[in-house]
Formats: sequence, C-alpha cells, structure tokens
Amino acid sequence: MIKVLIVDDHPLFAEGMKSMFKPGDGIEVVSQTINGHEIPSILDTTEVDLILMDIDMPVIDGIATMELILSKGYDLPILMLTMHQSMKQIKRALEKGAQGYILKDAHKSELIEAITLTSQRKNYFHPKINNQIFDYFRGKRSVKSDMPELSEREKEIIQCLAKGQNSKAIANTLHISEHTVKTHRRNIMHKMNVKTSAELINTCLEKGII
Repeated sequence: MIKVLIVDDHPLFAEGMKSMFKPGDGIEVVSQTINGHEIPSILDTTEVDLILMDIDMPVIDGIATMELILSKGYDLPILMLTMHQSMKQIKRALEKGAQGYILKDAHKSELIEAITLTSQRKNYFHPKINNQIFDYFRGKRSVKSDMPELSEREKEIIQCLAKGQNSKAIANTLHISEHTVKTHRRNIMHKMNVKTSAELINTCLEKGII
C-alpha cells in the first residue's frame, strides 16, 4: 500500500481525492494539510511514501515547500498536482526535485499510474505536457552542444562581470593584471559572439553558464 500525504489548500478537493481511492488501488491517503509548513511535523509522526502536492498555495507555495522539506533532511518522492501547464512552472518544479507532474483534470487511472511510478522514484509527466517536457530537454541539450568551451579563468571573469565589476576590480579580485583581464574579455566576447558586456551576461544566463 502506497501511503500518500496530500498538500493542497482546497480541503474539499483533497477530501474528494481521499475518498476516490479504494483498497484495491493500492493507495492510501494517510494525511493531508493545506500548509506546507506543517509537513515536517506530519512526517515526524506519520509513515509517508509519497507527497502529492499543489503548486499554488497561499501560505507557502509548492516550490518553496519542496525546499523546506529538503532543508529538514527528508527525502521523499514528490508528485506535483496542479492546473498549471506553463513550462516555467514545470521547470521550477523539476529543478527543485519533483519526481512527477500531473494535472488536476487527470483521470483516476492516470493518477494511480503517476503515484505508483513516482513512489518507485520513476518520473511521470501528464500526457498533456509530455511534448513540452521533451522540447525543454531537447532545448537544454542543444544549448549545451552549442556552448563554446570556456576556461575556468574565463568563467571567473564572467562571474565578476555579472556582479557589475569593471576590469580593474576584476583584476584585484582575481589577483591578475588589468591587461590580462582585458585580453580574457576580448577572447570571451569572440567565443560567445557578443559585442557588449550586457549581451555577454544575458547570453551566459540563457546558456546556464552563470
């Protein structure tokens, strides 16, 4: 039996989901809460195999709740249950460690499949967002493949530029000459095919370099 904790700020929705599962489904809702801050105390007293969590909640949202759970030392698979289909929300959830992502209009069979797979540390994504997920990861791969090779020193200089430091300040920070900094900056600009520092920083942010 997979023991599930539901975290959703709509009690009626959570209650409806709790009553939806039958013994034969192999899923039991052992606890529910509308406030992510309560999760650590629930986990201290209740055996939980998986957390089924909404993203939008008023006190603390699902993304921040995941951070809270990790900071407290808990390591449980988390399945996001939400109406959001935006890649921005999906990306945030994945980056914070969500095991799966399912929409609230899913059929019971889809939800059972999602809970079963994610409880086994396998990924599950609702069919409606599969293409977005694949496009996202394809995009990440293409960005990495297109990214020029940068030395550690060049990356350090980019980090300094992102903090607003000029060549003199960078030289002092890295204990190298200002001439060396300027030479590295020219090389970086050429590699990244940009003409200004602002363009360089934006490009590096897009490519995940900083």
